[in-house]
This record gives sequence, C-alpha cells and structure tokens, in this order.
Amino acid sequence: MEHPKNKSNNRQDFKDKKSKKILELEKEIELGLWIQVIGQIIEVKGLSGLLHIEEDANSSGEQQILTGALIRTIGQILEAISVSSQIGETDIIKLLREQKLAITGDFLVSIGSAYEVAGGIRVLQEESVETPHIVL
Repeated sequence: MEHPKNKSNNRQDFKDKKSKKILELEKEIELGLWIQVIGQIIEVKGLSGLLHIEEDANSSGEQQILTGALIRTIGQILEAISVSSQIGETDIIKLLREQKLAITGDFLVSIGSAYEVAGGIRVLQEESVETPHIVL
C-alpha cells in the first residue's frame, strides 16, 4: 500500500505539471493573437494603399471595407493585450477587468467583420451596376 505522503506528492506533481501545461497553452494562444494582430495591420495597410491609388477611391463600399478592417484590428489589439495581461495574473479584480476587455475586443472584431461584409455587398452592387448582368 502506498504511503499517504507519497499520494500527496504525486497529486502535487500532477497539479504542477497541469499548471505548467496550462501556462504553455496560454502563451501559445497569446502568440497566436499577436500574430493575428500583425496580419490585421498588414491587411489594413494594404487595403489603405489600394484605396489610395484606385481611381474609384470615392467608393463608399471600399471605404466601408477599410473601416471594418480598422475596427477589427482595434478589437484584435484589445484582445491580444488583454490575454497577455491575464497570463499569470492572480488578482481576481484585475483578471475580471482583463476578461471584460477581451470580450470588448471580440465584440469589435465581430462588428468590424459585419461592417466589412456590408461594404463588400455595397462594392458588389456598385460593380454590378457598371457591368451587364449574366444570368445562368
């Protein structure tokens, strides 16, 4: 029969390994979020550049797409900052505040995406007025 002290040590070892694995996974999530932020910034830069050099820069649909991408980028940055702040945080008040910030970031990402979709539909409508319709 195993000594009670050994059981306690085994349980503690398991908890330590689990905590270490959780921390590794949280850091992996954090890295993924920051990579997304970098991608978002590159996308916004590209969209902005295209809008600037295109002849139909006054297209409200294309401007709406850019605005949606900017909103998404802001949301992604808020979420990444929040997740970075949550890692290793032990103060429950600070943790809850950071979780609320992450939710706000997610909300902005969703709103930005919806705004982009509406802009894409508008661009499609603007372009379909200029070209003949083909019905299949």
